Amino acid sequence: HRTSMADEAERDERKKRKQPGGEPEGREDNVDDEAEQARADEEEDDDISRAIQEKRERENSRLSEVYDEFIRVASDEQIRRYEHYKRSTFPRAAMKRLMQQAVGTSFEKGPIMLAIIAKMFVGEVVEVSRERMTAAGESGPIQPRHLRDAYRGMQESGVVPSSTGTLTGASGDGTRGPENAPS
Repeated sequence: HRTSMADEAERDERKKRKQPGGEPEGREDNVDDEAEQARADEEEDDDISRAIQEKRERENSRLSEVYDEFIRVASDEQIRRYEHYKRSTFPRAAMKRLMQQAVGTSFEKGPIMLAIIAKMFVGEVVEVSRERMTAAGESGPIQPRHLRDAYRGMQESGVVPSSTGTLTGASGDGTRGPENAPS
């Protein structure tokens, strides 16, 4: 009760000091309320930022542990390939053009998402190529025929749609996928 009386007295004192032609009475209270709300919003934003930062740090720590484990078990060639993969990118301008041509529009994050998907797809094709080479007893650099073979295998297993618009299942029966099935 004493605090509210002190607050009222302070407000009355500010009103007395008000110059003629200044802001209307009650406006200063609104400014104080707005300033207090802005401080509360800033504190809330800071709390959210801290929580996000802590989450990122935990995720980075987890990824660091996974990376350390990978380094322990991977061969020098695998590490070299991974480092090269990590540094590789698709040009954002090219991704934007491709997205514009394919979809007819492009939004801010679209080319970034397309580049991420493309990079994952290329990584998958290279991985399948390397697995098939190892299974065939081959070593050395991946040749274009290995990439074509991996791509065909991915089409046959249904990972990649075929150019005819059909997805072939693991059985290789050539049946249409659910999105291409006649209605």
